Amino acid sequence: MTAHFYILAESFRYNNSLSSEEIEEKVMRLSEDLSHINKYKDTNKLYVNYDEIYPQLFYSHFTIQDFICTPQVLKREGIDRDIINALQRIFEKAESTPITSQEVKNDLLSWIDENDCHGIIAFHKIKDMDDSVQIVYGIDGWYKFRRHFLGIYPKEADFFLDECKKYFPKLYFHDRNKDTIKTILKDCPKKIIFHLSALNDIFNQCIQDGLNRTQILQQFSIKANLDETASLEGDASRKENFTFEFVNDAGVKENVCCEPHLKLCYSDNNTSYSTNRRIYFHEGKTNIQNGSILIGHIGTHL
Repeated sequence: MTAHFYILAESFRYNNSLSSEEIEEKVMRLSEDLSHINKYKDTNKLYVNYDEIYPQLFYSHFTIQDFICTPQVLKREGIDRDIINALQRIFEKAESTPITSQEVKNDLLSWIDENDCHGIIAFHKIKDMDDSVQIVYGIDGWYKFRRHFLGIYPKEADFFLDECKKYFPKLYFHDRNKDTIKTILKDCPKKIIFHLSALNDIFNQCIQDGLNRTQILQQFSIKANLDETASLEGDASRKENFTFEFVNDAGVKENVCCEPHLKLCYSDNNTSYSTNRRIYFHEGKTNIQNGSILIGHIGTHL
């Protein structure tokens, strides 16, 4: 699926409630985020209508056009060169379009199918606009946007897992998942996304000194509002069933027991209940994939 993102002039409107330092920080963060998104430019397109954006008052009494076309004037006024360059990089990544902001809002944001979706990358949040279609200068917003539509249009297993690798940066997926996920993907792609999001976004926050594995899983389950409490395998003799080979930093295959597991009890339409759909994982090892949470199995109960 290709995501078409638009930069609208009104989202860059000068906000005098923010300090200069806060605006500068946001510029730097947005520039960095777009550099990351641009790594996947084959499926992420960025557009801007320069006729609309150029006159927009952005920073003090300076317009976007001032930043792009006459940066030397801003430098003489004491504007930091790094901020000017960062803002220029934002627009360098965008393709010029004649499509107006009104056309984006009225027509394009509702255009969603298995091949295309449309959204807004906003510097400041645009009021009276659905949050689900606007990303406010944060890479986390982009992850959530892409995950949302992946849950709606998962396509086949290979596509789904390849996309997951892009949008869950703290997780590492064993290749075997492309086969095992086929048994449950049709029933609950949104549930899979929900539980993977919980692991990526919340799990590490629950690891605290003094808590054992079971207590960490309990705390995580509550915080993430999981279908059922994450747990460990009760039968030690079965550990071989969920032990998988991962290649460590030395290039050597290492057996990792992915004992903690999540139960995806409900299908996406809540018509079926089963504890047979599971995600088996390991909290992460420092010598494998930079300590990422290791996803050993997505599929039916092992």
